[in-house]
Amino acid sequence: MRHLMRMTLQWRITVLVAIVLISSSVGLTAFSMYNAQRTLIPLIKDSNNINNSRGIEIRIADDNSDDSNNHEYTTSVMGKTAKQKFDVKSIIFCFVLTTVGTGVVYLVSGKALQPVRKLSRQVSKIDERDLSKRIEESISKDEVSSLTKSFNKMLERLEQAFIRQKRFSASAAHELKTPLATMKTGIQILRMDEKTTLEEYKENAIMAEKSIDRLTQVVEDLLLLSSTGDEKENLKQEIYLDIMFEAIFSEISPLYDSRDISYEINCGEVKLWGNETLLYRAFYNLIDNAYKYTNESGHISVSVYEENKAVNIDILDNGFGIPLEHLPLVFEAFYRVDASRSRKIAGSGLGLSIVKSIIERHSGTITVSSEKDKGSCFSVSLPK
Repeated sequence: MRHLMRMTLQWRITVLVAIVLISSSVGLTAFSMYNAQRTLIPLIKDSNNINNSRGIEIRIADDNSDDSNNHEYTTSVMGKTAKQKFDVKSIIFCFVLTTVGTGVVYLVSGKALQPVRKLSRQVSKIDERDLSKRIEESISKDEVSSLTKSFNKMLERLEQAFIRQKRFSASAAHELKTPLATMKTGIQILRMDEKTTLEEYKENAIMAEKSIDRLTQVVEDLLLLSSTGDEKENLKQEIYLDIMFEAIFSEISPLYDSRDISYEINCGEVKLWGNETLLYRAFYNLIDNAYKYTNESGHISVSVYEENKAVNIDILDNGFGIPLEHLPLVFEAFYRVDASRSRKIAGSGLGLSIVKSIIERHSGTITVSSEKDKGSCFSVSLPK
């Protein structure tokens, strides 16, 4: 079996079919030869007995022998001769059949495996440097065609994953590099200026503190993003959403008092099971996001309702909105719809990525609908 696994698929199919073919042919030949032994000679004897009774005599060289003995001897010789001829022809036919059959199987299997060889050649040309290539799909509906389609879909997912990974790495490096560069510049200025005043030291210290805070936020968000899949998380805590949302708005709204943004919570005594700390962080990020991107005197509403054994939460604002072409990308790490405007708003760019990771960790879904300059609605669905 070990040697068989080292063969090509074509030879493996040929050998396996040949084994079955040889076994069947040998079995049929042996059965035929055995059956002939039991039926052919008795038939010859019966035939000769009938002929002898009609006066047809078959004699051999010794005329003085007994007629009965002559008849039996002649019958025996004829039976053995016929049996030998039958056996020889059966063995020859068995050998020819298995040889020709094996050759036909090899040729047919080679023809049948041509699409597999073609697929293998095309796959070998694809590497991590260029995942944009796709396998040519045939019009047939066989297993190879199905495999080709599945492989192309896998390539598409891999390509998108590589693109996101590259974007994530570049964005993470930029987010970490910017505050470090700011602090380094401030230190270099202080070293170059021999008459640095106390006020300048204080300004530089404030700038360094802001940069450190930004670095800390990025690192904490990255750690949270990487840890939300931890199997040790307790997802069986009882959570009352009305209490949670009241706590979130009580914490966030004072930070935006100057913008006069109103809010309302439409939620009865709805509860679900999950990790309270993680879900608090997820909804905090969504509501904080709504505050950040809502105009002055804007309005934010949270609606909670139960439907089809699920709890649905809609967080709606009447802020800047998100252009349609950006909607599929808003949950990617460090993605910003408007980089120039987003830079003026505090945040690491990881908020929505963290939200999506937490919601999916709870076997839920999150979607967004938006219209530019009219607002956005983030819809979360969680199992009860």
